[in-house]
Amino acid sequence: MSVGFCVHNLGCKVNRVESDSIALALAGAGGRPVVIEQAALVLINTCTVTGEAEAKTRKAIRQALAAPLRPWVVATGCAIAINRDGFAALGERVVAEPDRNLAKQRALQLLGLTERKSDGLSNEIGMNTRRGLKIQDGCDNDCSYCIVRIARGGASSVPAAAVAQQLRAAEAAGVREAVLTGVNIGAYHDQGAGLHLPELLEELLAGTDQLRIRLSSLEPQHASDRLLQLISASPGRVCAHLHLPLQSGSNHTLSAMRRRYDTAQFAERVSLARDLMPRLALTTDVIVGFPGERDQDFADSLEFCRSLRFSKVHVFRFSCRPQTEAAALAGQVDAATISKRAKAMRELAAQMRQQDQQRRLDTSEYVLVERRGRGTSESYHQVETPPDAVIGSLSLMRFVGCRDNLLLGSLAHSK
Repeated sequence: MSVGFCVHNLGCKVNRVESDSIALALAGAGGRPVVIEQAALVLINTCTVTGEAEAKTRKAIRQALAAPLRPWVVATGCAIAINRDGFAALGERVVAEPDRNLAKQRALQLLGLTERKSDGLSNEIGMNTRRGLKIQDGCDNDCSYCIVRIARGGASSVPAAAVAQQLRAAEAAGVREAVLTGVNIGAYHDQGAGLHLPELLEELLAGTDQLRIRLSSLEPQHASDRLLQLISASPGRVCAHLHLPLQSGSNHTLSAMRRRYDTAQFAERVSLARDLMPRLALTTDVIVGFPGERDQDFADSLEFCRSLRFSKVHVFRFSCRPQTEAAALAGQVDAATISKRAKAMRELAAQMRQQDQQRRLDTSEYVLVERRGRGTSESYHQVETPPDAVIGSLSLMRFVGCRDNLLLGSLAHSK
C-alpha cells in the first residue's frame, strides 16, 4: 500500500506552482496524496510576505503536528528562509528546509521513496486544464518593504529550452491555459540564448498550437512597447490581461517604497496597452498604510486607482517585516487607520470589478471551462458557463448578464 502525503500551500501563485511540482514528484515516486488526517508526511510551502502569512505558517505546522498519524512535517519556502531555527523549534517532527528542492528530497527520504524522472507535466493524472509554469525566481529590485527578495535571493531564469519543453508537455497533457509565473517575470533573461521575456514568448507561441498563455504579475517598467505589441498581435494565444502591481497611487509613497516608476509612467504604460488592446483586463496590487502615508497620499492613491479602471485589485495592509528598510521608517500608520483605508480601497475595488463586468456585457471572449458550470474568461473574470460547455474546452461565450460577481456566459462555439 502506498504511503500517504499531503502538500499544503501557503501564499502566492509562485508557491502554488512549486507546491504542485513537489506533489507531482511525490506521487510519481509512488506516494499517495491524501487529506492531512491520513498523511504520514505533510509538506508545507510557506510565505512570509506579511506578518499574517507567517502566523498562518505557525498555525499550519501545529495543525499538522496534531494530525492522528503523527506525521513528519517538512516546512519549506520563504518563511523558513527567514526564520529556520524558530520554525524548527516548533516540534521534534518538524524538518525546516528553506530550499524547496532539498525539501522535496527530504520528503522522499522520509517516505522511503525514490524520485522518478519525468517531463514534469505530461504524467499528470486526469484533466488539468490550467497550469502555472515557473520561468523565473528571485528579484534584484530593492523595494523598501519587500522581504521576498531577502528570502528568495537575486533574479534567476529557467532556460528557454526547458520552459518550451514543459509547455509542449503541458499542451500534450491537455492543458489549455498556461500561466507564466515567477517573482519578477519581466526580469526574465536566458543569457545563454540571449532571450528576454518578449523573445521567450515568441518562442513559446511558435512551439505550441492552440494553448493559451497568460502572464502573471509584471512590474510596470517591464511592460515594454515590444511586449505589449506582441500580446496585441497574438489574439486568442496570449490573454489580453495584465497584472501590473501599482502598490500606491501617490508619488510620495511610491518614492518611499523605492518603486521604479511614478504615477505618470504607470498611466502611460496603461494608456499604450489600452490603445493596442481596447478590451484589456487590468488588475493590480495596492498596499495601504505604508509608513508616512498621509491622508492626502491615500486620497491620491484612491483617485488614481479609480481613474485607471482596474478590473481587480488585491488590497494589502502594510505589514512591518523584520530586515526590511520600511520596518524602521518614521511615520508608522496606526492599525485603525490602516483598517479604515483598506475598507475604502476594497469598496472601490468591488465597484470597479462590477463596472468592468458591465462593460463586457454583450461582448464575447473565449472562456476556459474548468469544471461544470464554471470557467475563467480571457479577462480573468469568473464565468457561469452553460451545462453543456465541455470541461477542458476553450469556449467562445457571449456575456449576457452578471450576478454574484460572476459573468453569465452563453455558448457560441468551442475549440
